Amino acid sequence: MNDITIHSIAGFCNEKALWKLLVDLSSILLSETPKVRKVVTPEMVIIDGEDFRLDDEIGQNTSTEFYPPEGVENSGSEGLVWSLAALVCYASSGHYVFGGHGGSYQRSHPKVELPTLKKEHSGLTALVKRSLCYMPSQRISLDDIYSAAMKGLESNAQLSRVKRVTEASEDISSFDTMNDIWPDKMG
Repeated sequence: MNDITIHSIAGFCNEKALWKLLVDLSSILLSETPKVRKVVTPEMVIIDGEDFRLDDEIGQNTSTEFYPPEGVENSGSEGLVWSLAALVCYASSGHYVFGGHGGSYQRSHPKVELPTLKKEHSGLTALVKRSLCYMPSQRISLDDIYSAAMKGLESNAQLSRVKRVTEASEDISSFDTMNDIWPDKMG
């Protein structure tokens, strides 16, 4: 079966989809037994209607774009947090973090500036930056990602287009002449 992965929508996601991605994946990762997964890559993330799920058939990928700076061998839930944030960056822009070098670049350059998401996804930038911290102890927890993502998804759902308020205009037939409607005079 050919499942659609995150690769298909990378760079074309709206903010709601990114919040939903974080809610779904963090929920799945929290419910799994610890140390089942070391990292999450786009090949693992299946789009199932409006939901995201992880494909259990795909093993660990050899690509390192989503590996945290501490590597997968020494990675725990903090590494999953880092790879989730890298995945959100990829889904947002279609580009891999740190020029495609992932955590290995960050390991070599621990003070590198963390990525900022594009303007349309600015509501996620602070969360992503907290998740991509170089030191695992400084990263947000998986539980905190889930809570923040739930709040972000709820607030995004409440945002709707602002309706344009139109004032009740007077009935034109109540005016005697066109000059009552058009007060400017040419002189």
